[in-house]
Amino acid sequence: MRNPLLRPRALVAAGAAAALALTAAACGDSGESDADITWWHIQNQDPLMSTWQEFADDFGADNDVTFDVQPIENQAFKDRMGTASQSGDVPDIFHTWGGGVLAEQVEAGLVQDLTGKLDCIDQINPIALEPYTIDGKLYGMPFDAGVVGFWYNMDLFADAGIDAPPATWDEFLTDVQLLKDAGIAPIALAGADQWPGHYYWTYLVMRTVGLDGLEAAAEAGDFSGEGFVQAGQMVADLAALEPFQPGFESATYGEADGQSAVMGEGLAAMELMGQWAPQAQRDNSGTDGPENLGFFPFPTVEGGTGTTTEWLGGGNGYAVAADAPDEALDFLCYLMEPENYARAITEGNLTPVAVDTAAVAPDLNADTQKVVDALATATGTQLYLDQAYPPAIGGVINEATEGLILGQLTPDDFVSMVNEAWAAEE
Repeated sequence: MRNPLLRPRALVAAGAAAALALTAAACGDSGESDADITWWHIQNQDPLMSTWQEFADDFGADNDVTFDVQPIENQAFKDRMGTASQSGDVPDIFHTWGGGVLAEQVEAGLVQDLTGKLDCIDQINPIALEPYTIDGKLYGMPFDAGVVGFWYNMDLFADAGIDAPPATWDEFLTDVQLLKDAGIAPIALAGADQWPGHYYWTYLVMRTVGLDGLEAAAEAGDFSGEGFVQAGQMVADLAALEPFQPGFESATYGEADGQSAVMGEGLAAMELMGQWAPQAQRDNSGTDGPENLGFFPFPTVEGGTGTTTEWLGGGNGYAVAADAPDEALDFLCYLMEPENYARAITEGNLTPVAVDTAAVAPDLNADTQKVVDALATATGTQLYLDQAYPPAIGGVINEATEGLILGQLTPDDFVSMVNEAWAAEE
């Protein structure tokens, strides 16, 4: 049985070797702020946005430090962090998904080695630390971990005459057509953000060639295999069915009319998204979300080697700037204090990374429990490719997937673009 880790390890090495020529030391305050600690995070919706601010305020008052807390939307955060990393001026604490992006920041000297510096680290499941471990050293602390799957509105499925989630890709395409025939938008997608679309190509590759095939191709920097072209064709075939909500091309994930809001308002039957989706649906739609929300794994592909127990996924964590004050590390452990972490799990619907989940969060909500159950049965997981790979590679995969969905690229074009990006990194 494969160890269910978020498999960036071999790819982290590739990311570090191909690190950007960034400034070797971080300023630590990222900008003109006079605060003692700057903190960039992506919890830009309440309740967790206010919870994070309250934690910063309370810790600051108890420890005589000031915080500049900046909640930033996901894509905007990635853009800002890219700019900050290139300038060598990163926040004291900032969100990270680990993998190749973090590896490049480490190689550039922007991130602090946390090995042996966090008194709370023994509270965290070692599996959850893997995406943030590079060359045996820890460079980030996770607070949430989960997987990507299809969240679906069971009432809309019933309206279309679908009585069970699809197990195979052919069944999935059949259900897409049944939903269309019933006048229901089958899939919500944030086309403008690109990263939600890359989940489809990634999962189809995972199902056609399996995790070993994907890892081998990444290590070789060559995605020319038949399974990779096939995955691209399957994305194009799906897009040809016009399964997405009207205006998906310009939709973002977190805006009022974006992907999560469309799901929350019951205007589409399903979305392929991570563990945060149910809360985002409620936050961005201003509703209680679908009354009957289900979850199912990405379907299998006939003839493929991947299985439904192999998941795309990842966690959310924090890294610390190379010259951040010691209080920044203390604050990370403050977040993990049992009372604080239990509150964050409840208010933010986080998927716990604690060694003893039952002790910290004995009463998980039904949606979070679905993700916990999926992780418990996983035989393998793959970190999001736009984080597992060096940014230049992940960015091309995102862009090329958008091209497939919009009919602007062929599957062969996709493979060529990715291979060229790998070659440029060598």
